[in-house]
Amino acid sequence: MVPTEFAPSALRPPPHMNSSHPDGRMNEVHSVDWDTNMTAPCLMPEIKVRAGPQPTRQSMMHPQPVQIRDDMSDSGSSNISRPGLSFPMPALEFDFRIAVALNPEPSKVENKVKKEITTVAAGQWSGSFAGLAGGYDLGQARGFRPIRIVEGAFVMQTTDQPPAILEMRTRGSLSGPCDILDSLLGPGQSKDIDPRQYGFRMFATVKTPDKRYAEIVNCGLWVASGMWSGEELIIDAYRVT
Repeated sequence: MVPTEFAPSALRPPPHMNSSHPDGRMNEVHSVDWDTNMTAPCLMPEIKVRAGPQPTRQSMMHPQPVQIRDDMSDSGSSNISRPGLSFPMPALEFDFRIAVALNPEPSKVENKVKKEITTVAAGQWSGSFAGLAGGYDLGQARGFRPIRIVEGAFVMQTTDQPPAILEMRTRGSLSGPCDILDSLLGPGQSKDIDPRQYGFRMFATVKTPDKRYAEIVNCGLWVASGMWSGEELIIDAYRVT
């Protein structure tokens, strides 16, 4: 990990969104995700769908538990454990953006696993919990085409006096046509590629020993989207609430 200097930028607090996702994501889970050999058999009543017309919207003002289970069975969710149980779904809030200029030539590190590290030449960031500036990037890309697993580490510095130091770790996937991925990850190649031709998605965590920000970031979880603009890598991070 190589510390470098960053260029400052103005603080621009981003807007916040606090709306829940309208979709019921539980429909995406299936029983095949569970290893039935490791769970003891249990007796549960079978959920059956009633024949006949479904109740109108006016009659659903105070739905009964049986009606809720029937609706979920119709949507293919009868295989979910505890189908009658519902709880608040996670929401996303835009939290901060970072933009870094990467050095053109990666550094090679030989350990148990050979790695190529791309360091940051300069960068800036702004977010809901303070300031600007930064530090370094530790990047690693591996995997088989056309998907690459990409990991990174970024150090961010706030505008407080004294400044707080925060470290962001990312891990995600870069997907797209092989020639585009080679250009994005290859040294000295053009990065001016339409971001709609590739996908860069990741999750992120932020840690700091500074007590002023520890409660804000240390227990947080973010999902992020990235793109290249010229020689800059830009990442937008959304806090999971």
